[in-house]
Amino acid sequence: MRIKRIKLHNIRSHADTEIKLEKGINVFTGRTGSGKSSILLSIEYGLFGSEAGIKNDAILKRGRQSGYVELEFEEGGDIYTIRRGLKRKGKTIGLDIMNMGVWKNEKPISIVGRASDLNTIIYDILNYPKGVKAKEIFEITSYTKQDEIRSLIELSPEKRQEYIDKILQLSKYKTTWENMKDVISYFELNLRELKGKIENADIVKKEKEEIEKRVMSLREILKSINEELEKHRKDYLVINEETKKLESKRNELLEKRRSYDATKGAIERLKKENAILEKEIKKIEDEKNKILPKIKDTNLNYEGLKEKEINLKNLIQLNKKKIINTNEELSKLKKLGVGKCPVCRQPITKEHLENVEDEFQKLKDKIENEIESYENELNEISPKVKAALEAKELNDRYKLLDEKLKMQNDRLTKNNEEIIDLNSRITSFEFNSEKLDEIEDEYKSKKEVETELLSKIQTLSREHALRKEELQEKARELMSKENEIKDIEKSKEKVKRLDSAITLLSRMREDIRNIRNVVRRNFLEDFRQEFQKKFEEIRKYEEEYSVDIKDDYEPIAYDSNGEEVPIVSMSGGEKTSVALAYRLALADIAAQISDIKPSEMLILDEPTTGFDQEDVKALPEALRNIKTIPQIIIVTHEEELKNAADFKFEVSKEMGKSKIKEIT
Repeated sequence: MRIKRIKLHNIRSHADTEIKLEKGINVFTGRTGSGKSSILLSIEYGLFGSEAGIKNDAILKRGRQSGYVELEFEEGGDIYTIRRGLKRKGKTIGLDIMNMGVWKNEKPISIVGRASDLNTIIYDILNYPKGVKAKEIFEITSYTKQDEIRSLIELSPEKRQEYIDKILQLSKYKTTWENMKDVISYFELNLRELKGKIENADIVKKEKEEIEKRVMSLREILKSINEELEKHRKDYLVINEETKKLESKRNELLEKRRSYDATKGAIERLKKENAILEKEIKKIEDEKNKILPKIKDTNLNYEGLKEKEINLKNLIQLNKKKIINTNEELSKLKKLGVGKCPVCRQPITKEHLENVEDEFQKLKDKIENEIESYENELNEISPKVKAALEAKELNDRYKLLDEKLKMQNDRLTKNNEEIIDLNSRITSFEFNSEKLDEIEDEYKSKKEVETELLSKIQTLSREHALRKEELQEKARELMSKENEIKDIEKSKEKVKRLDSAITLLSRMREDIRNIRNVVRRNFLEDFRQEFQKKFEEIRKYEEEYSVDIKDDYEPIAYDSNGEEVPIVSMSGGEKTSVALAYRLALADIAAQISDIKPSEMLILDEPTTGFDQEDVKALPEALRNIKTIPQIIIVTHEEELKNAADFKFEVSKEMGKSKIKEIT
């Protein structure tokens, strides 16, 4: 894979950045915080999305609602373009499905619209194997992070072996070895259980015999219960029939007694009601006799008198209001005094005012005389209105008492007629109290026998159900014991097979432990050859030193006399060449193990971290000597590395936005 173009829209400090990359060495320089590392971060995010371990909120530019990473690369002669869009949704940042896709030679490849579908297509394009983390393969084969070039050769032997074992995927052998221990333990546990079953065979047979005896006993018990139940059920049917007949006779007599008692009760209620009616009639007649002497002339016209009284009161009030209005008008006129009228503008003299005041006084006198006349007339008519009202109320009360008296007399007459009818009806009832008592006693006696029989039937039925349930449970236990005995016979054969299987698995487990060492030895030989080839390529076949790798993966050097030279005592340039050759050889071997093509691209993120000045000066020449990798991308703050570049880019930040300028 070779990167051709990177486009960033609202990604970290990049608002709109587009970079075209070519074959050769591409170097990005700039001050810390200018946005260099964001370029490498975007390459990983573009390829692997969230599986690169990069959170969405660490990618999208702060304060922006959306953005995207677009990556164009060449693989197998085809040009692919990947776009991953981001969109802010409230406080969270998610994928922008409408701004996500992959194109091959400018033609879109169909995807469902999920990040996992996009990742699957990319893994197929890069031929990454399933079941491994794509990010780890990429970082081992193509991406060297800060301090990784030198750290590999400076690690302790244990840490270095752990790191390389991870690349070799040797952990799967260890996992298999450990898992097989659990499998063997599981088989051994089964074997112990089976042997335990076989040892318990006599106990199981004895338990089976005990269960069989209990089954026979339960069957005899159930037979006895069934016979007793049948007898009680027959007796119950006979007594139940007799009880029903007695109950029918008893109910017939009870119905007659209820009718007799109801009729007697009705007569008593009517007599009590008549007594109350007679008292009420006497009370009404007494009240009528008291009212009659008080009734006077009923010809007085109460309504007409009352209407005249109201009219007189209204006239008095109306004339009193006239006096008030006259006083108010006179007061207003007095306030004007001598002068001009504000309305008609005519002169007002003292004589005029006196004449008007005399006229007002005459009008008041006239109105007061009318009020006095109306009040005299009202005083005459008011007693007549009161007398007429009293006469009317007495007459109305007398009429009401007359109507109520008639109603009570009618009710009394009706009740007496009903009493006569009920007395004649009660003589027709044929009711024998002694016969009812006799039947009642016999019915109770039969009912007690019936209840006792029913209780016995229910008790026996429950006992039958319990014994039947126990019999079924014992039958299941018996079947279980029979199956257990059969299983014991089969277990004897299983024991033989398990013994053989455990022996075989134990041997296989030991073989798997040995496979790890075989894989390491094979890898080490390939690694040595690749390491020597990469070192010779970088050093241009200088004969001053040769290199090799020890069994613990530690790189070593030999001078022209064949004497071993510690890596730490080598010059900066030689040490850098060893470290770079070691890293590149490891990347190629990792690609072979993962069954993918050797990487055509190498990304170096701040590769001079931990280097002294001599190491930094030696790195450009070592990088230019690498011919097997078509494209190298370097992010650095070292101006010295510009000397190694075929294409130089300067990254700066202005007003919070990253800018990239290609230096020619």
